[in-house]
Amino acid sequence: MSQTENAIRFAELHRQGDPLVLYNIWDTAGAKALAEEGVPAVATGSWAMAAAHGYEDGESIPLDFVLRIVERICATVSVPVSVDFEGGYATTPTALAENTRKFIRAGAVGINFEDRVVNGAGLHAISTQEERIRTIRAVADEEGVPLFINARTDLFLGTAPATHPGKIPDALKRQAAFAEAGANCFLYRG
Repeated sequence: MSQTENAIRFAELHRQGDPLVLYNIWDTAGAKALAEEGVPAVATGSWAMAAAHGYEDGESIPLDFVLRIVERICATVSVPVSVDFEGGYATTPTALAENTRKFIRAGAVGINFEDRVVNGAGLHAISTQEERIRTIRAVADEEGVPLFINARTDLFLGTAPATHPGKIPDALKRQAAFAEAGANCFLYRG
């Protein structure tokens, strides 16, 4: 399958009422083993990939190293590959666009993209994260790959479960805004 066909297939695997189970891998051996077992798609996990190579999570593993790993994974398996893009390894729109293009050209057809300010404090404002998602979508369109964007909010991360009900309205605002900006899916991480 071409990358575009894999991207379309990956999107089709996301069906309401029939959850797609993605196994997080961190190298080609894991991706190959899962593909040989018949999984329909694989996904990288940022923590696992970083830890497997001696780095901390949170974009500590060098971007070029991650890209080489992703490129090898995508070249090794024929199933769709989604990548934990963390915060895009970028703070500016230009750098985010460049990094998105690199991941698409490495073969990725999906990404998890978080709203946490990596190596900073708190979350990106909704309007800022909307613009970041629009940037990713525009690059994917330019590349001709219908990249599946799984927008993740870390609104609940590290907070007491008793506070979660009060955060639901903000999470729903984020979900609606991110979808409007071009995200295909929304993930709450707690």
